[in-house]
Amino acid sequence: MIRTVPVAQWVTARTRRIFDRSVALTSWLGNHLRLLAALWLVIILPILSLKIAASPVPLSSVQDVAQLALPYIAVVLAPIFGILIGHAAFLNLRDQPGYRFAWAGRWRAIGRAEAESHHLYGPVGFVTSLMVGMLVGVAVRTAQFVFTVPALNMNAPDWGYTLFVAMSIQLAAVNFFYMVCFIMALKAVPLFPRMLIYVWAVDVISQVAIANAVSDVGLPAQVAGPLAVVLTGNIETVGLSAILWLPYLMLSDRVNVTFRHRVAATAN
Repeated sequence: MIRTVPVAQWVTARTRRIFDRSVALTSWLGNHLRLLAALWLVIILPILSLKIAASPVPLSSVQDVAQLALPYIAVVLAPIFGILIGHAAFLNLRDQPGYRFAWAGRWRAIGRAEAESHHLYGPVGFVTSLMVGMLVGVAVRTAQFVFTVPALNMNAPDWGYTLFVAMSIQLAAVNFFYMVCFIMALKAVPLFPRMLIYVWAVDVISQVAIANAVSDVGLPAQVAGPLAVVLTGNIETVGLSAILWLPYLMLSDRVNVTFRHRVAATAN
């Protein structure tokens, strides 16, 4: 006789396995930050070295090479600095902010000790998915930059060098801030939700600023079209992430217990 498992029991078991995996993954990420940084360097440095070597502009002096290398160095080091500065600046920041922006719902404040002993406390479950999404986002955005933006120095037309520097600075800045957010989430820093919203806003505004900047330097039509596609795609990706995650960041019991030290008003 074939033994059947009730749907509710199967769903419960499956949900529990997924949750346990998120707990294990969060623990692994917290214990292997140095490994992640090393892998990042091992992968990205050879790619960017080849990108510089294959640059279509002359590299006849140290200055020519430096104009290409320095923006790439910023791109390489920004995520690592984000991890280091996130640890140094926010690791011991556990005080709750004086004003709540997440006003939706009815909540009851609890003390830090009670929050940390609560069964919903901890950056696991969907928070793990959000953290992994930030890591993947940094990698994908960097790959997109490397393979779509040519390596150009001041020997290129003004529009080319302006575009290269602007895109490099924007990428380095948002990658830095996303990794700061990653550390804040991993360490359950109370300011994480509002910091992530801030980074989303910076990401969108900076890309709009790039579009405005390069539009004033005579961008050729064959470059303007693909660039518009890239910038629009990035903005849409950030917007979609905000739409998907904002309700969770505001209403999730786990997020509120972990980062805001409060529980639903009806909870015991």
